[in-house]
Amino acid sequence: MTNNSMHLGAILMAAADSPDIKRLVQSFSAFGFELTLVPDGETALSSSHVHKPDLIFLDVKLPGLSGFDTCLRLKEQENTKHIPVIFVTSPSDTVSSAKGFSVGAVDYVTKPFQIEEVIARITTHLKIRNLQVLLEETIATLQEEVAERTRAEEALQESMYMVQQANDRMKSDLAAAARVQQALLPDIVPALSSTTFAWAYRPCSELGGDSLNVFQLDADHVGLYVLDVSGHGVSASLLSVTLSRVLIPRRDASCLFITSNGTPGAESLATPPEISTRLNHMFPMSEDGHQYFTLIYGILNIRDGIFRYTCAGHPPPLYLSPNQQMEQGEVGNVPIGLFEDSQYDEGTIQLQPGGRLYLYSDGLLEAKNPSREFFDETRLHNVLETAQHMSLQMSVDATMKAVLDWTENNQAQDDLSILALEWTP
Repeated sequence: MTNNSMHLGAILMAAADSPDIKRLVQSFSAFGFELTLVPDGETALSSSHVHKPDLIFLDVKLPGLSGFDTCLRLKEQENTKHIPVIFVTSPSDTVSSAKGFSVGAVDYVTKPFQIEEVIARITTHLKIRNLQVLLEETIATLQEEVAERTRAEEALQESMYMVQQANDRMKSDLAAAARVQQALLPDIVPALSSTTFAWAYRPCSELGGDSLNVFQLDADHVGLYVLDVSGHGVSASLLSVTLSRVLIPRRDASCLFITSNGTPGAESLATPPEISTRLNHMFPMSEDGHQYFTLIYGILNIRDGIFRYTCAGHPPPLYLSPNQQMEQGEVGNVPIGLFEDSQYDEGTIQLQPGGRLYLYSDGLLEAKNPSREFFDETRLHNVLETAQHMSLQMSVDATMKAVLDWTENNQAQDDLSILALEWTP
């Protein structure tokens, strides 16, 4: 165990001693991580109960109990099942990469180690885990507050002041959970000379089920998505947070956005339909028939302006050309999680210089005014066409305002999400 006054997290590593491992151990200490190094899986199991690490590294090839079996045992135990597990493997071991996710791992690193990349991976997963813990603690606090409120109402005449305090704390906790969810939205979009991005997000209550992101896949391609989890509130927000975690791009063959043919260095970007198919296998619908989600995911080639996308039960994209010609993309397939053998198609839109593309959730179309009329596609098209002379972010903000004004009480019945881009090569 190393000691460091700048303790950033406790890490348990199960791996055979080697020069690579020694170098990694020294780097962990230098960066401020507290490390426990054990030689095999059995020791890792017993040590995890004693030290309660924030993250566990497992070599795939451990003496005795393998890394996969060790991970399975960890996920079976209540006090260790939520600890993120990262496997260590060789660059060509793509079979182990696929198997690792099936037993509960969150990531992979390969030998020989790139120290900066390993540290970045660890920092990312510790941040995600901390946010998840905070969200779970907030939800548990909310449940406790609801129980307290119920008890207080049974003695309403004697405890009106306590009830008011409980309500105030509940609002504060919901706001804290909303801040956790907000932290997973893109705070920085790719800075590209040829493409501008803008987005807006408005949950219908404190916790929302929508999520969106935009990220650079390689020098020529940018990925972007909008997803919408069924339902509202805590359960929808938890799945939304989980999906945001899964849809983090990584630069290796274990990344969801990468397709490998088994040859090191020959990986390619997964197509949009492949992404939907992988997610459909990873997130089958729950037994109660809820908790599926819709998704639009696309890849923009920033060199030639070709946008390839797939819609899984989600509203199709809208393309506004420089001469105000509105083009609606193809309607997509069924939502993700409904059927095990769902197939997903790919659509293509050729952007012209100065053209704008809008991805959005169905909350915009289904926003109702006091007369129960939908905002609908026609009004959305009109707003976007009218706002074309504005900057991209201003057009997104104007669209969000138009939808909220339509409701007249500034409160939509569903989450509202818009993600837009403008291609100006």
